[in-house]
Amino acid sequence: MKQLLVILGCFLAFSCNSQKQGDEKLIGKWESSLKDSKTGSPIEKIVVEFTKDGKFMQYVGEGKMQNTVESTYEVEGDKIVTVEKETKEKTEGKYTVKNDTLTISFEGMENKFVKLK
Repeated sequence: MKQLLVILGCFLAFSCNSQKQGDEKLIGKWESSLKDSKTGSPIEKIVVEFTKDGKFMQYVGEGKMQNTVESTYEVEGDKIVTVEKETKEKTEGKYTVKNDTLTISFEGMENKFVKLK
């Protein structure tokens, strides 16, 4: 019985850690262009940043016209779940990382980001 409890405890600890743990391949800054939701055409530069401590920053636009959106994120399987700091709005999108390319699918649109060096 004691062994069963130890095994069950280890299983629970590992399953909780794997759900909340970030994907190391995401860490860093990624650049792309925002796309118009109707046409799919690029409209504005965007840089997203994932940190080891669960912060997610979006830098939209350039120069004096740049806006910054602060959020937190978690990885759940093949999804990134973000919660915006100011509005508490929660969003999620599927993602893949292949070499230096991050692909995020959100609301039927796919956006590719290139990792900044």
